[in-house]
Amino acid sequence: MSFNYKRRLAASVASVLTALTFSLAGATSGQAAATSSAVAVGDILAQTVYLPLRNPQAAEAEAKAMQVPGPAYHKFLSVTDFVKKYAPTSGDVSKVEAVLTQLGYTVVYVYPNRLGIEVTSSAGTAQRALGVSLRRFTMNDRTGMAPTTPLTLPPALKGLVRGIGGLDTMTHPRPLHAISAYGHTITPHAVSGALTGGTPGDYLPADFAAKYGVNPIYQQGINGRGATIGIVTLANFYPSDAYLFWKQIGLNVSQSRITTVSVDGGTSIAPSDAAGEGETDLDVEQSGGLAPGANVRVYVAPNNTNANFINAFEAAASDNIADTVSASWGQPELDFFYNIATKTSGDTFLLDAFHDAFLEMALQGQTVFIAAGDSGSFDTVRGCPAYGTPTATAPVCNAPYAVDHPSSDPLVTSAGGTTLPFSFTTGKGVLISVAQEQAWGWDYIVNEAAAQGKASLEPIANFFSVGAGGGVSSYFGAPWYQQGVGGITKTKPGQTLTQDNGAGPVTQYVLPAKFAGRNSPDISANADPESGYQLIEEGQVVDFFGGTSFVAPQLNGVNALFTQALGRTGQLNPAVYEFSNLTSTDIKTGDNWGYKAKTGYDNAVGNGSLDAYKLAIGLAFLKYVQ
Repeated sequence: MSFNYKRRLAASVASVLTALTFSLAGATSGQAAATSSAVAVGDILAQTVYLPLRNPQAAEAEAKAMQVPGPAYHKFLSVTDFVKKYAPTSGDVSKVEAVLTQLGYTVVYVYPNRLGIEVTSSAGTAQRALGVSLRRFTMNDRTGMAPTTPLTLPPALKGLVRGIGGLDTMTHPRPLHAISAYGHTITPHAVSGALTGGTPGDYLPADFAAKYGVNPIYQQGINGRGATIGIVTLANFYPSDAYLFWKQIGLNVSQSRITTVSVDGGTSIAPSDAAGEGETDLDVEQSGGLAPGANVRVYVAPNNTNANFINAFEAAASDNIADTVSASWGQPELDFFYNIATKTSGDTFLLDAFHDAFLEMALQGQTVFIAAGDSGSFDTVRGCPAYGTPTATAPVCNAPYAVDHPSSDPLVTSAGGTTLPFSFTTGKGVLISVAQEQAWGWDYIVNEAAAQGKASLEPIANFFSVGAGGGVSSYFGAPWYQQGVGGITKTKPGQTLTQDNGAGPVTQYVLPAKFAGRNSPDISANADPESGYQLIEEGQVVDFFGGTSFVAPQLNGVNALFTQALGRTGQLNPAVYEFSNLTSTDIKTGDNWGYKAKTGYDNAVGNGSLDAYKLAIGLAFLKYVQ
């Protein structure tokens, strides 16, 4: 089943935008030198105007009260309630529309939550109205546009608008799955019969359920019936792959359980691994496999501009149909501070626009899970490697401690990653062995080789810094549920982003030192491709897949079980931290390159690995002590 999100005009504009300003060919997060040229003033651009909440402090306080035992506990709002209490007034929205029209914009769509207004204009109109200079750039095989001067809101919009997204098509999220394990030959093959798991690299949802305490929930007759899972993604997929996966693992599911929602016109790029199809496949297959009775609602937006990802969450919030939502796309939080393509300041108002959507979802009881990233504690490395010979088109960066967004937002549950036990000898004769569940960081491969006198065979440059994301936000302060928690840290001192394009390193941005920021991850599960999973993509089975991308939808599926049993859970983090000694298994070994796992909370695995049944008991306790 598919559903176009109420804007056929936006779909046509999105197609124009794709053709004019964006191309994808092995795109990365954009850490490279760029060549630039002028943008044609007549190009038609799709943009989103983001409006701020009314009374944001009151909204944050109410969201907190909904998770604290008392009269407001789990008294969630409807969209109508949210709009009445916290959305911009209809009068403010009308003022913004009138000003935009006067400036030469065409208003296409106003979100039901009034937090976003989709508009179109020519490039020339946008440049005049916002005082920006738009240029077209090419770097790391991605061609797009971005402003080279700061956006300046017209006086008539100040105080009414956060900012306008969509003018930057260079900085963009990426799928957070490490595609394949090291040292294994990964050959997709046709589905020949039932899928069987039970071994590292070939795990299935049933293996996750057995490992992480889900089976006792199933034994109560709970399968997610009546709940709706939401998936936010930026890549097309074939729903038939998910139905085939569920069939081959022995699940009897409704053949109409998947609904596809096109946001910003959806994406015109056909499903392909390069475009991120595998990400959407695994998100749907894993979440739906763990909650076979739930419906699955997939919000598909294009990955064209810096507005599309936000708009997908705006759509999920405005619908308020999905009880529990996950996304496994992200980009370095640092991207919002500094735009490497243009060498200008980033757009931090976008972080606030994301947060507004997450706050609405928290108030409505919609739980959000986000993958923590797969570049360990040094999140910029996946986009700009720390090793290699720098050139003008392939730079080398240092590796500051950095986190991924949106998992760094305090209103979402940040899904971290571990490695499960396995033993394997590489083709180079290096025995890699993990004896117990540990934090995921591929430095263990380097260390094993060194311990066997074979360091030269497995150099650090080949592996740094693959592992589970985690660290401290440089933007969001530590949330109330992390106050007083042992192991919570501050940002590291002396952290800068430097970039070398062949002429020597240049410092581009200085990160704040000792900032008391939001710590991530919150909770973890197996994510290492070495002990990874199977999925079906384009009718073929692929194994040894991994990444925190698996953990976010797995938690999403588990939360659908909680929803059937207890109703919507809303923000899950307060319960995760309140009952951390009971509802998670402490992981005390391994690291994610920068942070070591230890007793209690740490930035390698958060509160440890999930125990779903005990967490369900904790949530039931909170519900019934009211």
